[in-house]
Amino acid sequence: MPVESPAADWYKNFFAGAALKLWRGANPQEATEAEVGFLIDLLDLPEGGSVLDLPCGNGRLALPLALAGYTVTGIEYAAEFVQEAAAGAEDLRKLQEEAGESLSGSAEFIEGDMLQLALHKKFDGAFCLGNSFGYFDRPGTKRFLQVVADHLKPGARFVLDSSMVAETFLVNGGEREWVRVGEMLMLVENKYDLADSRVDSEYIFIENGKSEARTATHWIYTTGELCKMLEEAGFGDFELFGSTDGEPFALGSERLLLMACKG
Repeated sequence: MPVESPAADWYKNFFAGAALKLWRGANPQEATEAEVGFLIDLLDLPEGGSVLDLPCGNGRLALPLALAGYTVTGIEYAAEFVQEAAAGAEDLRKLQEEAGESLSGSAEFIEGDMLQLALHKKFDGAFCLGNSFGYFDRPGTKRFLQVVADHLKPGARFVLDSSMVAETFLVNGGEREWVRVGEMLMLVENKYDLADSRVDSEYIFIENGKSEARTATHWIYTTGELCKMLEEAGFGDFELFGSTDGEPFALGSERLLLMACKG
């Protein structure tokens, strides 16, 4: 079936209903723990350091980082995610109080647009995980990277994660894929636009005989293009990994985990 081109701001309304439910179940605890450990090692934050998580989803990574003693600010479009993350932060606080302990870190969650962010403070580190990078066209991506840079202290590190860079998607991606998460099936159909270097995708979520459809777009950049845009935003000293185990990124790696330092 033909895949229609989604609206440019598709990501603002994508995570609802079945899509939201599948996202909650798509990340096993061991994967979350590995990502948190990877971030702590790579961001090299000072004790109690401040870190910006965008977009933060339901606080899957922000909350464990707060528990580890860091001061986390999460930015998210989806109101339901923000409410869920804030409730998680409150639950953490109550558990610590009941145990007679104080939470050394903290987590704050803000509903807002990543491209329009203006918090008027500088952070010790930032990250964009969960395959959220690639939502924007080239001007939007440049704007996003500049927003991140503007919120970082000199020397602070930024980690981004994507399975949609050219060296990954064009090797591993297919036109049609079935995925099962718990009791839910998801069908993904992709159409690659050669002229624009973007992938338009239709997602069909199926559970208990019912289905929901969503559309999405991811813009495909080579790693070289991405590093160039990061340099233009004031970043350098890049390190590229293909997994949270620290293996080097290579053609055909399942994901890119890129660390860049703010100049």
